[in-house]
This record gives sequence, C-alpha cells and structure tokens, in this order.
Amino acid sequence: MKNTKTMILGAFAGSLMTTQAAVVSWGAVGSGIQSTDLIESGSPYAAINGGADPASSFTIGTNAFTGGGFVAGAPGGVSNTAGTFYAPVTDNSNLDILMDSHTYITGANPNGVGVVAIPVTVGNAYDVQFIGVGDSRGCCSGRAQNVNDGNGNISGDLIRGNGNWVVGNFVADTELQQFFVAGETDPGLSGLIVRDLGPAIPEPGSALLSLVGLLGLTARRRR
Repeated sequence: MKNTKTMILGAFAGSLMTTQAAVVSWGAVGSGIQSTDLIESGSPYAAINGGADPASSFTIGTNAFTGGGFVAGAPGGVSNTAGTFYAPVTDNSNLDILMDSHTYITGANPNGVGVVAIPVTVGNAYDVQFIGVGDSRGCCSGRAQNVNDGNGNISGDLIRGNGNWVVGNFVADTELQQFFVAGETDPGLSGLIVRDLGPAIPEPGSALLSLVGLLGLTARRRR
C-alpha cells in the first residue's frame, strides 16, 4: 500500500488544478453506510479517515485507514471531532469514528472546491470510493456535495445526514488523477478509499483489432 500521508497531494487546496485526468464512471449513490459497503476490490492502495479524530488510524476489512490526509493547503480545515456529528450508529466502531470526523472547506464558502489528487500508474484500473461528510445535526444534515472528475462527469449528491457514499472507476491515463469536491456552504469528505485493480484488460473490440493487425503483418511477411 502507498503511504497515504504523501499519496494524496494538494487535497482541498481550494483552487482548481488544470491537469486533465481520466474519465470516471460513477455508480449509484449509496445511503446509510455500513462496513460491508466499503469497497474491497483488487489490492489495497490507500484509505484515509478525513478528519482530526485522535483515533484516526484503524483497519476495516482490508482497508487500513490513516488520518488527516486531506488537508494540504488553504483555504480548508479539519472539523473538531470533540462532539458527535453523525448520530446513526453503524455496524463497526471504527466506521463510527470515520463518520464523526471530516475535512471541509472553510475559507472559500459558499463556493469552495476541494481538489483531491492521487498519484496512479498509467494503464492500471482503479476503484475509488468517496464517503461524504457525515453530519446529522440540524444545521447541516441537508447539505449536499458531489465529486467531479474534471471532464464533466459528476457523481450523485452526497447528503450529509444520509451517510452517503459513491464509487467511481477509471483507467489511469496520466500519473495524477484529480477529483474536485464541491457543494453547499462547506463541501468536504469523511473518507476516501482507493483500490488498485491492476493493468486494464483491452475491450474485446480493441483486442480483435490488434489481432487482425498482427495477422495482416504475419501474412505480408510470408509472401
């Protein structure tokens, strides 16, 4: 697994980065997160508990979370986890810690955009799971945020009080995959999981074209 302290670069820097990244295919938004909802496909790559809880490093399934990795520049800050943000109790005490802690944009309200940049291996496929801010307080439970791949593909809304999460899949075509987190008032995240699926397998059509080209080359050589 990568060192998550250095793996997430420029996270929540508050200004957009211009490098293009791969197109992301988003799944449906899930609600009422439980430990069984956390992705475990492929190999562990990174898992981040995006808040300031002192018990920030823990393992859930095959995902070993480290804490505080989202904050790397202003504007942006980490919520104080002294109180309870997310009232529902999940099936896992470590997941409860994650949902009671989050990173959020503070200095750019109401139009802040967080940037999460992940170093990746070109040609490999990845699953990435964004766990929205868990906050069921009256002030904030209805606030929504979403995640954009920078190519116009936007996830569904992650509502704070609903324990929402979303999974995206992409094949890396640059060494830095970027995501942009935006939404109401102070967009943020409670957690992030990245799983490495290994080298992408060519689609059947592409593989067939390659085979036809190879056969043509072989035939010419035999003449």
